[in-house]
Amino acid sequence: MDKEITFYQDIKPLFREKDRNCMYFSFDLYNYEAVYDKADELYKRLTSENEGQMPPSGAGGKWNQEKIDKFKKWMETGKKKGLPPEREAFYKLLNNESFPEFLPTAKKMAYEYLDKAKSLIENPPSELGRYGKLLKHFKFTQDAFNKRLQHIYDYVKGEVDKYEPANDPIYNSRKDVIESIRQWAPFNQTDGAWLRYAAKLGPTDEITSLLSEILQDELGNGKVEHNHSTLYTTLLASCGIHLPEVYQRAYAEDPRFLDSAFSIPALSLCISQFSDLFFPEILGFTLLIEWTVLEVAPNIKLFKYYGLNPHFYEMHVAIDNASSGHGANAKRAIELYLDHVRQNGGDDAVQEHWRRIWIGFASLWSAGTLARDFEEMLYQKRIGKPDLRQRMIKMIAHKAPYASRNHNDRKFGDKFINELFNNPEGFLDALIESSYVVKGDPKNSPILSRLTTWDGPMYKVFTEEELNLWNEWIRSLDPNNKPSDPILSLNIVTEMRRLITTLKNNQYATLGHSHILTGPNPEDPDSIITKDIHWWFDQGDPIWIMKALICDKNEHRMVIPNQPENSPFITRMMAPANKMGSAFADIAISRGPMKNGEILSSIGEPWSWKDIAYRWIQLGCPLDQDELHVYDADVDNYQLVKNVDFQPLYTHHTGVISHHKYGPGGIH
Repeated sequence: MDKEITFYQDIKPLFREKDRNCMYFSFDLYNYEAVYDKADELYKRLTSENEGQMPPSGAGGKWNQEKIDKFKKWMETGKKKGLPPEREAFYKLLNNESFPEFLPTAKKMAYEYLDKAKSLIENPPSELGRYGKLLKHFKFTQDAFNKRLQHIYDYVKGEVDKYEPANDPIYNSRKDVIESIRQWAPFNQTDGAWLRYAAKLGPTDEITSLLSEILQDELGNGKVEHNHSTLYTTLLASCGIHLPEVYQRAYAEDPRFLDSAFSIPALSLCISQFSDLFFPEILGFTLLIEWTVLEVAPNIKLFKYYGLNPHFYEMHVAIDNASSGHGANAKRAIELYLDHVRQNGGDDAVQEHWRRIWIGFASLWSAGTLARDFEEMLYQKRIGKPDLRQRMIKMIAHKAPYASRNHNDRKFGDKFINELFNNPEGFLDALIESSYVVKGDPKNSPILSRLTTWDGPMYKVFTEEELNLWNEWIRSLDPNNKPSDPILSLNIVTEMRRLITTLKNNQYATLGHSHILTGPNPEDPDSIITKDIHWWFDQGDPIWIMKALICDKNEHRMVIPNQPENSPFITRMMAPANKMGSAFADIAISRGPMKNGEILSSIGEPWSWKDIAYRWIQLGCPLDQDELHVYDADVDNYQLVKNVDFQPLYTHHTGVISHHKYGPGGIH
């Protein structure tokens, strides 16, 4: 029976980076969809008699007939995609006895992962900030080792202590958190896999014993209910997520997973498949997972905030601790290992093995792009909600960090394109009047008919959803089309009053019986009165409870003006796990000011009641209805009515751990 030819195993390796433009059109030579879409044209050029049409193979040669025949067979047999490499590694290494031919590929992948980690410890990327500096390689001495681990522990703990889920800019809803639980399933449902072959039958030593103790805890020490993978499966089920068995091909093929959800588990399985060869790296990987377990503490806060069971993460914090748990075991195992190396090879050997250990330590952070991909996925899900103009502005703003570096000296009129990305709304207005857009006619607009096509310079810059957005927006520019909803002005004081009235009418205020507030007496404003929240809600004008919320006579202030991230009214009362919190999650304004990039004048995605309260506190808790308008539709270019330092919603440092936006975005 002929071997099945798939893209990832057989076709993708035929291409080299230099092939990208060799056939007079640009294409993403590593992307299945890109090659699939142009397979027929590619084949014609592969078989052309014209010199230079066939891509080079290796250094200076051209595709030989064998490779061309393989490409043709791939076309004729349905252009089968196969599994992307990390999904394939996940499936085949969990079933390695059935796929012995995959092992050389797995070893190659392991070296590729470790090469990336080597680059990271030599030149940490700026996106990792201070944490990147802590991942930088250093010469091993016992004192230096102790100090670096303590610095890492202190840094992680400091970041975790500042974290407040109410201010998290990534997770806007319980659904977002549940989706993250799904995406981490491939790693957490194979928890401990990196140690699966680290312990062997027969006489053992203390190093192996320490690692075995960690592995047995991961496996539950013979108790089903303590098995970490089982605990995570239970968490998935509690969220309504039911996946195929991890050993089944259907699991690796599940389209609900991002490809990058398999990066860390593939790394874990690849290095553990060759545990003798990569033993130093496995020691380092173990240390990273166990020593920095506090990385998962924000999940505990986040899960409690959204009413989800945090037991999986609480259990890890308890048993992986650095003083006497898995963290201490991993550290001790490394010290014993390096002592053994020193006895047999001296200090030079110690430094060589130490470097490999530290590469293993950093390998998790250089493997994959789950953090970025997950944020992009949430963005794509939300992009369809606001009106077309604001969706376009958000898309430009979203791409600006990278796109603003890619256009060199090219200009749009008299302005450099890279600079225009600093003003997405102005950029969009410039596009409307440019030759790149034919109003009402996307088919004949060069931005779509030429620049983003197969042989255009912006091919694959936009996703299919984003290209659909371009089409819709250009059609909407037809002068015969009437605009839909008018741009609205937003008065934050009015909206805050409406919030209180709505909560009162929906009887959510009855939850406040036990909480006491002190504030100006509505009947005698010069005096102070202390009553429960229910009483305050019953006062005629919502302004009184607004005044009580910010009154400095309260022993435990619910609201700290200008600091929503530190205000219990936001961080506790509005937690979605509470009944009142679930009310605050409801939509308040169907089209509100954009939550990110607030300086953009406009009406963007819907605002919840929490968004209203957050903004009111952020602006200093104004009480006068005429004191502050966030936006005024009558002002040219929608300038702010007053000079206020507007910050985007939910971007305070307490809402995100900076290095969690890099690589996989965490350790579990």
